[in-house]
Amino acid sequence: MVKLFNDTFDINEIIDSNSTEVLLESEFAITDNMPDIERIITTEGKTEINNVSVNTDSVTVNGKLIYNMLYYSNDEDYSIYSMSGEIPFSEEIEAPGVTEDMEAFSKALIDYIDVEQLTERSFLIKAVLILDTDTYLKRPVTYVSYLESDGSIQAKTKNVLFTDTLAEVSEEVNINDAVEVSRSSGEIATILKSESDVYITNIDTLNEKVLVEGICKVGFIYIEDNDNHVTGYVTEEFPFTHYLELKDSDDGLREINVTVKEMTYSTTENFDDEKKLIEFELPLKIDAALYSSTERNIITDCYSTDYQLELTSETINLSSLENLTNNIIKFEDSFEILTGTIRDIYSVEASPKISDKRIADDKYIIDGYLDVNMLYLNGEMNQIDKAFASLPFTADFPIDEEETSNQIHSDIKINKCNAYRKGSNSVNFNCDINVSLKFKNNNEVSVIKDIVERDPIDRNKMPSLVFRVVQPGESLWDIAKNYNLSINSLKELNEIPEDNLLTPGTKIIIARS
Repeated sequence: MVKLFNDTFDINEIIDSNSTEVLLESEFAITDNMPDIERIITTEGKTEINNVSVNTDSVTVNGKLIYNMLYYSNDEDYSIYSMSGEIPFSEEIEAPGVTEDMEAFSKALIDYIDVEQLTERSFLIKAVLILDTDTYLKRPVTYVSYLESDGSIQAKTKNVLFTDTLAEVSEEVNINDAVEVSRSSGEIATILKSESDVYITNIDTLNEKVLVEGICKVGFIYIEDNDNHVTGYVTEEFPFTHYLELKDSDDGLREINVTVKEMTYSTTENFDDEKKLIEFELPLKIDAALYSSTERNIITDCYSTDYQLELTSETINLSSLENLTNNIIKFEDSFEILTGTIRDIYSVEASPKISDKRIADDKYIIDGYLDVNMLYLNGEMNQIDKAFASLPFTADFPIDEEETSNQIHSDIKINKCNAYRKGSNSVNFNCDINVSLKFKNNNEVSVIKDIVERDPIDRNKMPSLVFRVVQPGESLWDIAKNYNLSINSLKELNEIPEDNLLTPGTKIIIARS
């Protein structure tokens, strides 16, 4: 008789990975209290995912594109106006094999956004989004981890490594503060555009809590309330700290990400009763996960020398997270503007476009471009103008020989964008390229879920002596299982070495028990 002992894997299997292109096109009219459009300056956007739902053979992603459009008018009061709005989207992505009990995660990136003036009162926003969506199944897998028998059971085992998620935390954080324009500036008449950037500067562990420290940078383009209606820009950095309840965070690999949501703001008066203060609220989402890798010895196959066995088995994909790294690449380059001269630079933003990922010369290499958008004061027209540049970059990271066999997943974010004037029409741009790397190893293994003994083996039907020629790729286990013989009896009879290696073409003597 055989006695079974069970154990459980909590696995997280990726069922489907999909990259989908979403085309958005929507027409808008400016509000009645806004003047006619003379010329559109620029439009920029951000994305938010509201909901991801899994259906049978498909995943539905709901979200929105938030845009901000700047334009010139012939208005006597102000020459520049802005309008913001949202374009909702709902994309159903085909994913054969997924079911409603699965979960999905989607990330939306803006690949392209532009605006076209239709009439004096209307415009068309066109955008291309890239949705990267992963569907996965979290489930426990119970398997036979150990067995006891009278010695008739022959078991084949294997050491496997898998990663378990020990803890996951997702918390909302609101940064509430204010920015004041300089004393030399006039009062604020209206705000044309806002921007925000958040990045982590330090992570530490204190008394089973994780301390996340970072910097929040906000900026505003505004019009002064005076006869000249001068356009101004103000920016400021604010440090923030937040504690996460993440126990045993020193015992495994830690992953922490910050996502910026839509900022709200309003103008108010300072202590001198001047309308020079911008109060803002910036909501952040901090996601943290703690992973631990465990090695287990599992039974992958077995047979009996006395009975026919009925095995219930399952093939699963065990994923082990080998390493997590965060790397910062300092990037700097120059570009020329195409129109006019630069009198002042108001704001600059950049988004990465990846063209190639490869391993070469013991390095993981990422090639791509930074699409840079800059707003500046054109000295020839004395008006705000837009400059665009696509700057190539290469980021490479040394990896060891073992890491070259891993699946490497990379994620890129751009922080700390700055632009400085070099002469009348040249710009020096610099930023931090933040690259996160995940090194994963996927191991497909067969686990035994149940073993049942059936009819006894009839040795009388077996020849008393067999000479078998070892075939290429054939192991001692394969031969012993085929004849329901013990490994030790075959080794003793054939003087097989301790490593159990067989040479193809040699003869094995098989004697009936």
